[in-house]
Amino acid sequence: MSVIQSSISTEKPVDLDRMRLSVVSELEKFRSRVRTHLVIQGVAMWVLELFAVLVVMFLLDRLFRLSMSSRRALLILAMVGLAIEFVRRVVLPIRLKLSLIGIAAAIDRASLENGSTDSLAARVASIMELPELLKSKSPPSSAMVNSAVERCHSSLASVNLHSHLNHDRYEKAWLVMGGVVIAAMVLIAFDVSSARRWFGRYFLGSNEPWPQNTYLFVKDVQDGKLVVPRAEPFVLRVGVKDSSQVPKSVTIHYREANGEKMTGAMTLFGAGDFRYDMPPIGANADVEIIGNDDEQTFRIEPIERPRISNLMLMTQHPTELAPTGHDFASQESDFSFLPKTKMELKFVSNVAIGEAKIKSNVDSPSMASLKRLDDRTFSMSWEHAAPVQLQIELVGKGSKLESLPTPVAVGLKVDLPPRVSLTYTSVRTRITPMAKIPLQIQARDDMGIARLDLNTKSEILMADAPASSTSAATQPTTMAAIPSATQASSQPANKPGVETLTQILAGPMKPAADMELQKAFTLEVPTLKLPAGSILSVYAAASDDCYTGAQTSASRVVTFRIVPAEELFREILLRLQGERAKYRKLIEEAQKLQGALPAVATPEAAANIARQHRTIARENIRIANSFNESVTEMKFNMLGGAEAWDLMDKNILVPFKKLNDELMIQQRDALDALTGEDTAKVNDAIARQEKIVAKMQELLKQMSQWDSFVDVLNQLNAIIDLENKVKKSTEVMKKKQTDGVFDP
Repeated sequence: MSVIQSSISTEKPVDLDRMRLSVVSELEKFRSRVRTHLVIQGVAMWVLELFAVLVVMFLLDRLFRLSMSSRRALLILAMVGLAIEFVRRVVLPIRLKLSLIGIAAAIDRASLENGSTDSLAARVASIMELPELLKSKSPPSSAMVNSAVERCHSSLASVNLHSHLNHDRYEKAWLVMGGVVIAAMVLIAFDVSSARRWFGRYFLGSNEPWPQNTYLFVKDVQDGKLVVPRAEPFVLRVGVKDSSQVPKSVTIHYREANGEKMTGAMTLFGAGDFRYDMPPIGANADVEIIGNDDEQTFRIEPIERPRISNLMLMTQHPTELAPTGHDFASQESDFSFLPKTKMELKFVSNVAIGEAKIKSNVDSPSMASLKRLDDRTFSMSWEHAAPVQLQIELVGKGSKLESLPTPVAVGLKVDLPPRVSLTYTSVRTRITPMAKIPLQIQARDDMGIARLDLNTKSEILMADAPASSTSAATQPTTMAAIPSATQASSQPANKPGVETLTQILAGPMKPAADMELQKAFTLEVPTLKLPAGSILSVYAAASDDCYTGAQTSASRVVTFRIVPAEELFREILLRLQGERAKYRKLIEEAQKLQGALPAVATPEAAANIARQHRTIARENIRIANSFNESVTEMKFNMLGGAEAWDLMDKNILVPFKKLNDELMIQQRDALDALTGEDTAKVNDAIARQEKIVAKMQELLKQMSQWDSFVDVLNQLNAIIDLENKVKKSTEVMKKKQTDGVFDP
């Protein structure tokens, strides 16, 4: 193809504009072809890159089973990269500004590489720029310009611009695009199902899994959503489909709204049954379940569980002129009504209800029928004849979420039996045969208490009792309560068996006017003559004055074991020795606090010292209470004697109370106000802490002295007991010898 299609006759005037337009026209056509070549080559490279990216995305998803979030991130990254490449390889060449002289210069550079020295750019520039010089203020010779333009125009007639295009690359670009299309079609035809699954997972938001060994399923998940009650914990259950491999472990990842991502391991409850206790969820949460080569993703959507927002009961007895309303949400506590009362229960839910279920303990058609008033309101009616226990369950209209059962109890107003409670103080469940047990009995009744009794049952166990006697002894003996102060069974107390005693504490009273009775009573164990090893059970019983017949109720049974005095005393002493060891460590803490006080220089250090002091003070009070309880237990079990009790009270308990009420409280207030800046206050606190440590050391010394005194006292008691036993044995032997003299 030549730039000039027709020659110019030298006989005619030179038409410079026509020459210029013919050159421009040919160069513009060549520029268009150049841009087409660049665009086709760019499209070919972009299509090849697109194919490679899609293949890589397919392989990554197939090999690693990417999650939804990972696939989305990879797809976005691929789209961004391909968009950049499309702009670089297609859009930019289309918008590339190619000047005609620049195109000619590019042809010259290509020709120079091939060994040609012709300058096409110079000739094109002469044709396009020389005629413009004639229009300037000082134009050159027009003959020379015409001659130069004509020569350049004539020389361009032999130039074939089409030969400068790279047709091989152009054809290869088309071959590449065709090859990519054919390869894609072959790959798709090779495995259509995999291609369809891959396309759906990346571009349609599908979670259809790849073929795998394990197939998991999440119970109650529908359309990728699991509906749960808002702000309530629940159990997430994951199962394994039949004929698939059960994983050794299943991992759960979940993130609530914009919160932190949480990870946990599910618990295996059975074959193919994994469970996880989910915390309360307040907002939508994305969940990912991974087990072996399967992965399940879904969303948890918490919604309000159906519940009764308003529960009203309308009642009207035949003797009443108008019905009365009772709100279960109010402070009213008495929902018991007389027989023949007409009842109407009406309740309103917080959401629209698809179904309301009711369960009743009364087998009556009226108790099982519900009347729907609207989407959220229901009612039911009946005539009251017996106590009614209802359970109302609601099923949400859209979510199908069931409510928690709402219990409704409507009682029958009758005379209730008395309520009795029995407590004891000052002793523990192990007591001596000489113990005294302070009891506190309280009885209440809605109509009045007619009688209050205290019952004791003692089981006497003896090692030498025959098997038949022991079997008979385990059968309790019941005695009718009679109006006497104390009543014992006919079975002797010194033989193995069970004795039941009943003591009247109040009544009988008729009419019963007291709705509540409180009685303090001290049970004298020595009067029961129980040996060590026996079991003593105590309970209180109260009777009312019901018009249909007296009703009797009993308190809880408190059981005591009778142990030898020396055994219980040893237990108490060991307990006190343990407290003394703790007190020794407490003194060390107080000394450390004393050593830390001079270094207090900041409010933070002072606050730390104050906290340590409060800890020491609390422990000091606890140990003092332990000693007080122990000496009280000794008193009521008749252990140690009055001298030991007085010594404990005088030398330990009183100093303990004085230390806690005076120095400890003063030091606490001083340390709370301490800032470390006032040296005088710090010095006062140091001096006071020294006094505290000294008092505590003195108390520790008194504890040791009391322990030694009790030890000596126990030894003396043991010697006295031994002497008494020797005396008794001597008297027995003397009596036997005396009786033997007079035997025939």
